[in-house]
Amino acid sequence: MQIIGGTARGTKLTSVAGKTTRPTSQRSREAIFNLLMGGRFSPTLQNAHIIDVFAGTGAVGLEALSRGAAFASFIEADKMASKIIQTNIQKLRFEARSKLLIGGFATLRTWQTAPADIIFSDAPYAEGLTEAALLHLATIGALKSEALIIAETHKKEQLTLPEDFVLRDRRNYGIAAVSLYNWAPQET
Repeated sequence: MQIIGGTARGTKLTSVAGKTTRPTSQRSREAIFNLLMGGRFSPTLQNAHIIDVFAGTGAVGLEALSRGAAFASFIEADKMASKIIQTNIQKLRFEARSKLLIGGFATLRTWQTAPADIIFSDAPYAEGLTEAALLHLATIGALKSEALIIAETHKKEQLTLPEDFVLRDRRNYGIAAVSLYNWAPQET
């Protein structure tokens, strides 16, 4: 596994041993960043604050930093994976532009950094965690209005999100589906 574009292109990342995480495939990651860099979706990656929830090795968030994101928050519950993320952050020298939050998304009571422009979610398949994570992050103020959400799920999985999450596109890559939403909170 390596960074596929930007300033850290070609840097090999440390992987998580075992089966506690399922990294986003290189093919899916490349497709996601091709969509982002194509300019069809907003906000754009350039200077964005991003959240990589269910971060695993941190590959997606690190790819975003390599390609011009300003800041990345990594959320990971698995302690071994969190150590790998920290190792990869240090390897790429992105310490000043990132924050690692060790623990599941549900442990977060408030959001301590700037709200995110872009959220990457690659939850374990078929456990309903994508919806729960996105709703929780919205509730604690982690999402900017009109934030772009990129959610990878199993292609047979259908996300059930409230109307505040507006589906913009959905594409299948092998067994994975990538759905893009904008978070447009309704006025109350």
